[in-house]
Amino acid sequence: MAEICRDIDEWIEEEVSRPIEEWEERQEERCREEECNWWTLCLNKLFCWLVTVVVKVVRWALVTVGRWVTRTVCTVIAIVVDLVVAVLTGLWDVVAGIFTWDWERVWDGLVSIVGGVIVAVLGLLRVVFLVDTVDFVREEIQESQLRDHVRGLLARRFARDPEALAAARRATGVDHGAFGLRLQGRATRTFVRSDRIGPDSGVPELVRWHEDPSLDIDVRVLAGYDSEDFWKRGRPQVVGADEGQVDAYLRDRGGRSFRIYPMSESTLRHKLSVCAERSRELGLIYRFTVDEREVTDPAYVVLTAGQDDYDIDVLGRVNERVDPVGARQDLPTPHAGTVFAYEGSLIGLSAHLDDATGVDGTPFPGSFTSGVSVRDRVPDLIYEYVLAHELGHYFGLTHVDGYHRIMYTANPAAGTKAIRWWTLPSLLVLEQQPKFVLDEAKAVWDYVVAGFPTEALTTRAH
Repeated sequence: MAEICRDIDEWIEEEVSRPIEEWEERQEERCREEECNWWTLCLNKLFCWLVTVVVKVVRWALVTVGRWVTRTVCTVIAIVVDLVVAVLTGLWDVVAGIFTWDWERVWDGLVSIVGGVIVAVLGLLRVVFLVDTVDFVREEIQESQLRDHVRGLLARRFARDPEALAAARRATGVDHGAFGLRLQGRATRTFVRSDRIGPDSGVPELVRWHEDPSLDIDVRVLAGYDSEDFWKRGRPQVVGADEGQVDAYLRDRGGRSFRIYPMSESTLRHKLSVCAERSRELGLIYRFTVDEREVTDPAYVVLTAGQDDYDIDVLGRVNERVDPVGARQDLPTPHAGTVFAYEGSLIGLSAHLDDATGVDGTPFPGSFTSGVSVRDRVPDLIYEYVLAHELGHYFGLTHVDGYHRIMYTANPAAGTKAIRWWTLPSLLVLEQQPKFVLDEAKAVWDYVVAGFPTEALTTRAH
């Protein structure tokens, strides 16, 4: 729902504000070129400029107020809709879990209900006490600062190509309309198939993986019937069989056709929606397509291979060591894939092509592919931001301190601190959800303008 609100705001900027802003620009040029009529004491030029200024003020006031009203109404509707969905989904999980003796599902349902109520109450208080309005003003100021930063980057990138510079300014909306780099992203939902037979055996490969002690693959865990850790569960989807039939399949070493996905399509689309919404803070405007791909190598079921190998073999990304131009052409199409689990406690991985520098000056060496992978974890209240986090790495962002930042990680190896002085006020009062910040947005555009192909900057992907 939040993404719909952003789309409405973008429509206002593109279809209402942009044409008027372009007229203002043409009018200013006409006023500069208009000759002064001495018999009117140059009042003709004064009148021309007066009309331009009045239109600017009226346009700014109407568009800004209109966007604020639209945002406020849409935010309230989104809060109510999300609350209803959370409560109904939670109640269904509680009832279904009780009847099936699935206590993990009961717990997830209760978390959904309680979390949905808390988020809704805090969200409504945020609107009533005008905290959301303050956030709107802050976002407008920061977007203006980001636009100025991007103008400078584009001017330097296309200093010797005025036509490309003009095209890039139009495509990114840096001067008029909705600002952002339009990206056509992809998301691949992987799966394993029960009836895939290896070339040297009459036994399904999934059974062989399950029985192989050297592989950390348990079909019941993949299917979500068992979990190695209650607090580290995902929500895989089995299509074509129930628990009893999966057990019979393992016992009989075949005889049943079904698929297991690391997550349902609706779960993946929810993560994509959250990613698209949060990435607007970076000046990135995503549209995602979802496809499916069978995984035939156990190293990509529980990911024990490197992210670069996954990018090449599963996502079909280009290896820079083989085709440098092709690898760079991949960049404007961010691509994410799913996995059932990782070796260790990871919940996501990424690869970025070019060397980058974190907002704190930390070097972030690049790789030879670009792409990300994620697994599912519950509850969504915490883990729905993982995909946005990994795609932040895709654009060269590094880890930071604080739960209130999307680029925070709890991985001890990162050495980050969970609580900073701004963490609790941000999560409980001001933003009430993890965010990207202006410095990160500037760093993303530094990365994009420096390394993306010219066509990606001078044309719109959607």
